[in-house]
Amino acid sequence: MTPQGPLGPFCQSCSMPMEKPEDFGTASSGYRVNDYCHYCYRDGAFSDPGVTMSQMIDFCAGVMARQGIMPEPDARLLLTETLPQLKRWRAPQVVSGAAAPQDFRPGDEQC
Repeated sequence: MTPQGPLGPFCQSCSMPMEKPEDFGTASSGYRVNDYCHYCYRDGAFSDPGVTMSQMIDFCAGVMARQGIMPEPDARLLLTETLPQLKRWRAPQVVSGAAAPQDFRPGDEQC
């Protein structure tokens, strides 16, 4: 039997599990945003709009290592596999030769 990881929603920018109401980001109206954590998204905007996916991996791997979640090389590998699949970092889907509309694209608004 394999150990079960955290359940529930994950931030679609940094992959942090969001387990408590205060973990979630907020819209400009103050209401909870279900896609992003409070570190990445506050008051209707990304907290660091210029960050790249590579920079996010570096930052999060360091946090995970300092918090004792896993060694930094393991965290970096996990994040390198995970972040490209998240809403903020996914490449736009191509539909009939044109990019399909998407909320955020790499390089646009980044945490």
